[in-house]
Amino acid sequence: MSLFENMLPEGLWKYFEEILHIPRPSDQEEQIQAYLMSFANSHALDYQIDKTGNIVIRKSASSGMEHVPVIVLQSHMDMVCEKNTDVELDFLKDPIPAYIDGDWVKSK
Repeated sequence: MSLFENMLPEGLWKYFEEILHIPRPSDQEEQIQAYLMSFANSHALDYQIDKTGNIVIRKSASSGMEHVPVIVLQSHMDMVCEKNTDVELDFLKDPIPAYIDGDWVKSK
């Protein structure tokens, strides 16, 4: 059972949960880069990666929507790895322990 099973939109939370399991401290983004390139390939999307490791994934407009302005979504691939001293978590191998608190998704 998924923590995000009944949350909408389903696709967003499915991918969010997958990404929670990918280690990605700053300067160690190889696993998230591989995930994003695999995602692009499996969805037949064009992508480019530059020498710094930035990835751009492009999706063509849906049929009939070619006239609509382009939408750009930008995000960091890395994560600032900070935790309280009483939390046991290895950011290089452990998933982020998310939980739902009312309307918020949080982590310890």
